[in-house]
Amino acid sequence: MRVLFQVRPDFLKNPAGDSVQIVSTGQELKKLGVEVHLSTDPNIELTPYDLIHIFNITRVKESYMYFYNAQKQKKKVIISPIYWPPNDYLKREGVSSNALAAWNHMQPMRERLVGGADLLLPNSQLEMEVLRRDFPKAAPYQVVANGFPDSFIGATPDQFREQFPNLPQEFVLCAARISPRKNQHWLAEICQGLHLPLLLLGPVNDPQYYKRVTAFANVHHLGTLQGPLLASAYAAAKVHALPSWFETPGLSSIEAGACGSVVISTDQGSPKEYFQDMALYVHPLDDNSLRRALEQSFDAYPVPLMKHIQQWFTWAKAAEKTLQAYRTIIENNPEE
Repeated sequence: MRVLFQVRPDFLKNPAGDSVQIVSTGQELKKLGVEVHLSTDPNIELTPYDLIHIFNITRVKESYMYFYNAQKQKKKVIISPIYWPPNDYLKREGVSSNALAAWNHMQPMRERLVGGADLLLPNSQLEMEVLRRDFPKAAPYQVVANGFPDSFIGATPDQFREQFPNLPQEFVLCAARISPRKNQHWLAEICQGLHLPLLLLGPVNDPQYYKRVTAFANVHHLGTLQGPLLASAYAAAKVHALPSWFETPGLSSIEAGACGSVVISTDQGSPKEYFQDMALYVHPLDDNSLRRALEQSFDAYPVPLMKHIQQWFTWAKAAEKTLQAYRTIIENNPEE
């Protein structure tokens, strides 16, 4: 089976959750015998491929061109939407009034993709419900949950402590690109009020926002960590907090929980479908919710969530479900 992945051209230069989902899913599918190729060319010749898998309809212009090319060449299309409407985020104070209008202007494009795909692979049932609400004529779907690398299981703090020996023994961790959507400024402010060290991991998505976040004396930014060192950082953290404006459900929350960290998550998006009552939740418009969650986190017990994530949310399981979806489309819809 030959499958072509198509995604925004800057998915590696400007990494985000979709980048991790694409790379991790592709690696695991290859282990299952799938020949996975990747292209950002909107006019690529598609004859060699059994189907086209497009990721991310938030950045919809490129995805629409990929979709149009696939339809023109009569190829089967699967879409991982990675969709959540950003209305509240775009209405927040200080945002350009054009931002929400620009999002709404692109909704007809998203509607075409959501309705015209052969199959949708949302990351949660909640995401699918939102897709159906916004696009009533949505295509059939199969939920494929996000995951974490199974190599993270059993991670210990040792490697992280050895590499960064001068950091506080107890700290709050947030591993995410540093951007207003991830809400690190709010987290830094509340942590400072509670006298809690905050450690940030991840690329700088917005330099001006980064300056505001790191102006707090309690904040340390170590850049981007990967692989065993990242897993060790999660294991070293007492709590991982991702108080974003929305998540689907937040890959670093999954990873941190799998490594034994207490998880504080936004309640906006699909996190509750993944973490149920085993995480602490905050609302981006409620300062008290984050303060309360941070206070509770140091007495929270992370093991139930760790076991739950390790059982259900590996990338290997995500790839198995994705392959099942591919087979369904190919077997039920043979080429003319």
